[in-house]
Amino acid sequence: MRAFVAAAGCARVADEMVGVAVVLLVLDRTGSPAMAGAMVTAYTLPSVLSGPLLGAWLDRSRYRRSVLAFGGVLLAGACAGILATAGTWVAFALAALTGVALPLTSGGYSSLVPHLASADALPKANALDASVFNFAAIAGPAAAGAVAAVSPDAAVLVIVGLALAGAALTGLLPPVPPVEREREGLLATVRAGLRHLARTPPLRGATLTSVLSLGSVGILATALPLRTAELGAGTSAAGLVWAALEVGCLAATLLLGRRLGGRRVELVVYGCTAAYGVAMLTWPLAGSLVVLLGLALVAGTVEGLALPGIMATRQRHSPPELLAQVATTGASLKVGGFAVGAAVGGWLVPSAGPAAAIAVVAGTQLAAAGLGWLAGRDRTNQS
Repeated sequence: MRAFVAAAGCARVADEMVGVAVVLLVLDRTGSPAMAGAMVTAYTLPSVLSGPLLGAWLDRSRYRRSVLAFGGVLLAGACAGILATAGTWVAFALAALTGVALPLTSGGYSSLVPHLASADALPKANALDASVFNFAAIAGPAAAGAVAAVSPDAAVLVIVGLALAGAALTGLLPPVPPVEREREGLLATVRAGLRHLARTPPLRGATLTSVLSLGSVGILATALPLRTAELGAGTSAAGLVWAALEVGCLAATLLLGRRLGGRRVELVVYGCTAAYGVAMLTWPLAGSLVVLLGLALVAGTVEGLALPGIMATRQRHSPPELLAQVATTGASLKVGGFAVGAAVGGWLVPSAGPAAAIAVVAGTQLAAAGLGWLAGRDRTNQS
């Protein structure tokens, strides 16, 4: 797991930097919030289609390490190109190209965890995997904001270096053999995985909640920089807000993540998402950056177990031959939701203001929890 933490950590920190560094780069070059939000959309939206295919491929492949490493190399090359072409259609094309491989960074690495840990150690390994996510979500935006305060170009160059380091470290992971299964075409495997995800109530409900939750959070990619500017802290201070949010998530994961279990673990996803929305309703009331950081810390703490909760739900309710596909499909749907949210934020924030946009995000968290709970009810047993 040490090699896993190093490889996944570098890859995920690089990925988490993109949403802040690229937004600040485009704002610096063009001054357009709509264009900045559109760049995030271009980076994240292609994963909606690529996730199921990449997951099915990983389940069948003998070269998982090479596939995951290629994702890092692709991100490094695309960011180097974006640095030279920001504000043009070429930059959007490069963002979309590397976005195809985005599910590998999240679901792709997570699908390896059951192969690297024993059944008894799996809850602890899931908590460690979630902690890597949380650490990356802290370090990525914070590093992007800090470096971008000096130079947005330098922040993008840091992404290039971390992505290449993650690709190199992925080669140190132990080989993971493909899951034995009946020989069938790739598309047939994709269909089987999608049917399983749609027809399994706990997976269906938890996935819907997580997609709607992260989708609305995409609005914050544009709202937070402008909100921190309103508070007199500058746009780059948005990275600190993201970091405070994830510090709370990390604390909750480290303290309680390894104890996460039970037959209805998906209920943790619904409960944490609802609590997240309630906590976020206080953000528009913040009168200073310090207060906003404190409120973000509280919101992250109550939301923190949602991530290990969705991981445990996938593992509990997915057969081994479909786990990678379920993980990458869930990740791609979440990222696709984030892309839509970022696009919505591009027009919502300038028209309604950042505080109102944040209130919309908070309300959507509550709706996501309720809709997921309804979708996750097992009507067969109830009838």
